[in-house]
Amino acid sequence: MSNAFRSFRHRLTALAALALPLMLAACDEAHPRDAYAHPAGDASEISAWFYNLYLILDTIIFVGVVIAFFAAIIKFRKKPGDNTLPEQNWGDSRLEIAWTIVPTLVVLGITVPTLGGLFELAKRPDQNQKIIEIDVVGKQWWWELDYKKEGINTGNEMHVEVGTQVMLHLTSADVIHAWWVPRLSGKRDATPGRNYPLNFRPKEVGSFDGQCAELCGASHALMGIRIIVHPKDGPDSYESWVKHMQEGAAKAATPEQEAGQKVFMNKGCVACHTINGVAELAPGSRSRTSGPNLTHVGSRDFIAAHTLKNTPENIARWVKNPQEVKPGALMSNLGLSDQEAKDVAAFLSNLK
Repeated sequence: MSNAFRSFRHRLTALAALALPLMLAACDEAHPRDAYAHPAGDASEISAWFYNLYLILDTIIFVGVVIAFFAAIIKFRKKPGDNTLPEQNWGDSRLEIAWTIVPTLVVLGITVPTLGGLFELAKRPDQNQKIIEIDVVGKQWWWELDYKKEGINTGNEMHVEVGTQVMLHLTSADVIHAWWVPRLSGKRDATPGRNYPLNFRPKEVGSFDGQCAELCGASHALMGIRIIVHPKDGPDSYESWVKHMQEGAAKAATPEQEAGQKVFMNKGCVACHTINGVAELAPGSRSRTSGPNLTHVGSRDFIAAHTLKNTPENIARWVKNPQEVKPGALMSNLGLSDQEAKDVAAFLSNLK
């Protein structure tokens, strides 16, 4: 065995020894956005099937190339004292036919099922079934969600029903965004002036995280998404959530909450936010800078588009200095004092 080949083998072994523990460590953790190993919707199942198909084909091709590479090194290596040229096979019609036919078959084997999958993903759902339709508007840097039929307007946390078809209508109020919740649906752009459909049917109850997948500004990485899939029946059903969301806002019940409501009403928050039954933006007055509907903000898991856990302390931090939490945020810094921010946080936390 030559010194060069021995050195190459040692380097390859060292690389494998370094990479294997890292890969095993990664596989040992929970991955809530792993669509390919744990799809939870019909659209993500199609994507996962193709991913695994391509992975198998690529692995077969890679192994074949590596075997051919090392076989050629071993078979045709130069032997000591042998200065003759190796046998030349230029113009070998059998080889030329083989490396034309084999790649063609591989491409056809990928293209034909891929086209079928694309048509399946683009197919409009049957309009005779129950469909949850949601208008989704991407903004810098959060998602506005409008359930037209149910009369619900909310932000960032989408609620749907297991086994029920969901139809999204995606657009943007400012720049190009991209909706992506890997375990439930594919990725789709949200573009100003256009309306793109995205359909999926969730198959598991639970919470599924996603992310804006199109670079859209300074806080692109802080434009998260969460979809909560409810069961069909029981106290936590989707219909129960709808009924709760259609109710008005909870009334302030403590002096601190009442003080927070006064700050909210008098400091300019009402210029951009709606609280049903308390402060409502006039129809048609919403703009690209209008903020989320806060009627039931206290019931959300996160605030600031999945940036902070929904706690009174985090709400106070957010309303006091939004740009410190989310650089470039369009939400105004109103110069609240620490006590005012704490009061507003108490008021908003009560809106469940």
